[in-house]
Amino acid sequence: MKTTAGDRNENLCLRCHDQGVNVPKGGSRHAALDMGCNACHSTHKIGAPDKRENQFHLTKDSPALCLGRHDLKEQALKKAHHNQPIENADCLTCHDPHQSNKPKLAQKFQHAPFESGDCETCHAAAKEGKVVLTNTDSRALCVTCHSEQAEQMQKATVQHPGAQGECIACHSPHASKSDRLLSPDPVKVCENCHSEQAQLHKTAPVLHPAAFRDGCFTCHNGHGGQRPKLLRAEGNALCLECHSPRRSPKYDESTRTMSIFNGAVRLPGDYFARLPVLGLLNMDTAGHPTAGHPVTAAIDRGDPGKKRPMGCVSCHLPHAGASRGMFVTNTAATMPLCGRCHQGEIGGVPEAATKPSPAPLPPASKAKGKKN
Repeated sequence: MKTTAGDRNENLCLRCHDQGVNVPKGGSRHAALDMGCNACHSTHKIGAPDKRENQFHLTKDSPALCLGRHDLKEQALKKAHHNQPIENADCLTCHDPHQSNKPKLAQKFQHAPFESGDCETCHAAAKEGKVVLTNTDSRALCVTCHSEQAEQMQKATVQHPGAQGECIACHSPHASKSDRLLSPDPVKVCENCHSEQAQLHKTAPVLHPAAFRDGCFTCHNGHGGQRPKLLRAEGNALCLECHSPRRSPKYDESTRTMSIFNGAVRLPGDYFARLPVLGLLNMDTAGHPTAGHPVTAAIDRGDPGKKRPMGCVSCHLPHAGASRGMFVTNTAATMPLCGRCHQGEIGGVPEAATKPSPAPLPPASKAKGKKN
């Protein structure tokens, strides 16, 4: 049997994982990797999957795992952390446990004062083993530099209640593996409050990657906005920012990211390589799902009041659904979907099948064989 240490020819784990293998120039690699993967990981770890310790098969969670190797009494460690108390800090907030494109295993995205080592911008000397800020009001401290965000929240027509509290409720003050220093990540940061979406994340058969992989802020403005539901654009323009053949994301070579909505949102550099493009015609007003089919500039015939204009959400759920198309009928088949507008035109769709379900249902393939 292969070991859990050594190079790719010897290490069993590295047949699938590539952590620590390709460290970029100027980056850093955790020396513990040379001790073997089982120095930190337990191969057959079991337990509640929502706990990080079990999710990543750790022998212990941070900081206990890290403090088993790093002595807090070491002067070099104290100096590196500006003599701030770190006994209970989560080491993985600031450090990548395997490798980084930055020195000292620092996370990819860093708060500017943290990256430059100017800790005194926000911190005073520790007192009685506790962190002391230069301003006891942490929100006021953030606004000292981030006045643009403060002004945006103040002038927003639609307020985000979550943005009225402390900034560190959503953002890490030091570093993060997520853009905009979102903590713990761009999805869970919102699910802490939005339980309905959190439940969808757990149960829906098909998830919209823009929401549940890249984060809610892809489509929503977290600090407040001018549109209902804090959407970044009106109607179909929101969806067509990514799915239109005329989309125009900007690529940043330095961060290897794509930006949309005039730079307000940054996404992975390969994001659009795996994204479906709609065959829309006539300035994005028609052509999906078939030639000539309207996507706007028409009344949504599926609307009971026959007043709502046709749009992407006339047919598709924005967050999750029962099939790849995330149809509002929560079906994998298109017949019930089309029947919402074309009743009597496509073979007499039953009325019950034309009404949207309140929550995603399991795919039809999984339902076969079940007893009533």
